[in-house]
Amino acid sequence: MNIPNLFSIFRLFITIFFIMAVNQGRFNIALCLFIAQGISDLLDGFLARIMKAKTYIGAILDPMADKVMLASSYIVLSIKGFIPLWVTLTVLIRDFLIAAGFLVLYMLSYKSKPSPSILSKLTTLCQILTIMYILWSDKREYKDWFFYAVVIFTVLSGLQYMTRGIKTLKKKENI
Repeated sequence: MNIPNLFSIFRLFITIFFIMAVNQGRFNIALCLFIAQGISDLLDGFLARIMKAKTYIGAILDPMADKVMLASSYIVLSIKGFIPLWVTLTVLIRDFLIAAGFLVLYMLSYKSKPSPSILSKLTTLCQILTIMYILWSDKREYKDWFFYAVVIFTVLSGLQYMTRGIKTLKKKENI
């Protein structure tokens, strides 16, 4: 277990306290915890590169911690009525389909590694900014365009991953 992997485990652990803070209506604390998770995400990637400490477990832990962080944020804020259910379902379905697609490719012996595109990174950024906006807003009144932006980016990114998966399948069939 190396330092970057410990940051990923930290993110998983902090998610529990984030959920508790939202459930108790302590949005300032939830925002601080969410930001701490984001900083630890940046640190684990940075440290893994400069320390040359990329590991197989880290390749699993890091994206898992990211998905747990975002999915739990959307779920708990949706349950509390701050994010519309259709937005949360869009985020969760995209992530499920991406994971299922990579699992299928893996089971079919495709050795491709999931690599995030610029659109995927913009989607994650949009999802994160929306969570931060909701936690930061003290009146709990939101502009709907945040939700529409999340859904548009999420759907486009999901379609891009599906297209990549289909291309991967077709490429191997032609060999």
